[in-house]
Formats: sequence, structure tokens, C-alpha cells
Amino acid sequence: MSVFFIGDLHLGHRNVLPLTKLVGGAWRGGETWEEHDEWVIEQCLSVGPTKRTLWYILGDVAMEADRLPMLDRLPGRKILVLGNHDLFPTQTYLEHFECVMGTHKKYGMWISHVPMHESELWGRINIHGHAHHNQIKDTRYLNCCVEWLPERRPISLEEVREHFGGAISGRD
Repeated sequence: MSVFFIGDLHLGHRNVLPLTKLVGGAWRGGETWEEHDEWVIEQCLSVGPTKRTLWYILGDVAMEADRLPMLDRLPGRKILVLGNHDLFPTQTYLEHFECVMGTHKKYGMWISHVPMHESELWGRINIHGHAHHNQIKDTRYLNCCVEWLPERRPISLEEVREHFGGAISGRD
């Protein structure tokens, strides 16, 4: 089974491209918000997922509920870690996700949308979304927003382990 992480898809966000250009770069693909949404899904599909893939979407998945069905194109199981823009009723998300949760402890690390306060890490690392183009200058954190991921594609559990030099375990 392969495990992938990606945060802040912002499907249906009509201002996502102008906002990213304001902070100094072409962080996301597409010329329109509709093209952006297709680009995000294509980026996810580019990692070669199968029906045995487990996806962790680290919050802020969609600004419009009618964009959620796009996620059904991703094979495998999907878990949503709720973000500050995930405001639809839980049942709306459960039509496309196996599970909806807040901060989660798994694989020897914390999985969250918002970066956790350093006093709450308790010796673990934190993979998170929310920060978009900002990176926390602390080796215990990994920003998994679209903007920071290598080639703007989801990052695998193996790549996360490599990033942290094997510092995370399989416990939990």
C-alpha cells in the first residue's frame, strides 16, 4: 500500500491563482480556477496511485462542495484532515472520504492541517498544510501544501521518511 500526503488543494477557489501570484510566483498550475482544479487532480494522478493507495488530504480541500466529486477520480482510500476552510457538513465530505478527522497521530508523527505548536510535538515531527508558501524554519515540520511539495505533487510516506532521515518510525 502506498501512502501520500497533500494539503490545501483549494478546489473551486476562484481567487487561488491571483493570490498565489501576489506572493511572488507561479506556485500553482492553470490559467483559470477550473484549469487549476484539473491541474491539482492531474498532479495527484501523476504519482501513479492504485486502488491500494491511502491519501491524506491535509485540509482546505474545496471551497465549493460541487468540486468534491473531482476527488473520486483518485483511486484508493481518502482521509480528510479538516482545515480552516472545510466548512461543509461532515456528511458532505463522507460522500468522498472514508474518514474525516482533526489532528492525527500516525506513522510516528503528527498529521495536521495547521502546524502544531512546538510544545505539543512531544518528540514527534509534524507534517501539515495551511502555511501555503511559508515554511517553518524548524526541522521538526514539513509543509505539505501544494506550493511546497516537490514538483507540486503529493509526497509519499517513504519520501517523508527520507526527508526526516529515518527519524520517524512505523509505530502508532
